[in-house]
Amino acid sequence: MQGLYGYFARNLKGKKGQSGFTLIELLVVVTILGVLAAIVTLSLVGLTTNAQAKACEQEYKTVQAGLDAYMANNNVDSVTATAAGGTADMTTPVLLYNKTPSATSPTYVRNSPTHWAYVWDTTGRITAINSAGGGPVVPPGCVVSGG
Repeated sequence: MQGLYGYFARNLKGKKGQSGFTLIELLVVVTILGVLAAIVTLSLVGLTTNAQAKACEQEYKTVQAGLDAYMANNNVDSVTATAAGGTADMTTPVLLYNKTPSATSPTYVRNSPTHWAYVWDTTGRITAINSAGGGPVVPPGCVVSGG
C-alpha cells in the first residue's frame, strides 16, 4: 500500500511541485456545472408550462364531450330549444359533474368539477376558456380548438 501511495505522491504533483488543483481548474469546473444547471432549469420550466397547457386542453375536450352528452340527454339543440321537461337555458351554469348521480340527474364527466369557466355559443360549442373565481389562471398555451 505504501508503494501505491508513493507512486501517486510522485506523479500527481504539478510542474512546480504543488499538489491538488489550481484555482483556474476549479473555476472552469464550477462554470461548466453552472451552465449545465442553467440549461436543465430552463428546460424544466418549459416542461411545466407545456404540461399545464396540455392539462387545460384535455379538460376542455372533456367538458366539450360532457356538454354534448348533456345536450343529447336533454334533447337540446340550441340555447332556446325546448327540451322534453322544459326550457334548457345554456346561459346559466350546467351541472356536468354530480357527486351522487341518479337516473334523473346523471354525471356527464368522469372527473371532478373543472378548474376553469367555459363559455359556449347557442349550438353548445365552447368558444372561450376563462379563469374561474378563485381558480387557477388559464395557461397561455390553452386555446379553444376549432374541431
